[in-house]
Amino acid sequence: MIVLSCPHCGNTAVIKFGTNRSGTPRCRCKACAKTFTRSPKSRVMTPEREALILGALKERLSQRGIARALKVGRQTVRAVRKDVIEKGRPA
Repeated sequence: MIVLSCPHCGNTAVIKFGTNRSGTPRCRCKACAKTFTRSPKSRVMTPEREALILGALKERLSQRGIARALKVGRQTVRAVRKDVIEKGRPA
């Protein structure tokens, strides 16, 4: 059995406390009441998702519309657009 300890206070009285957005389990310390993720996953932009955003931008769809359709944040759409403009990558 794996003994899990709180990274904040070191106490071993830890309970499961749901999941985060990427689906990994969250934990909560009974002593200090802080929550943490044992092994968080990175939420990086996949090349496929970036290609979909760039394709939608080529079609001159609105940034809000792209964000809604692809279920990403508006800031993500803006960041991909800015990346293309700054690096001069072919869109």
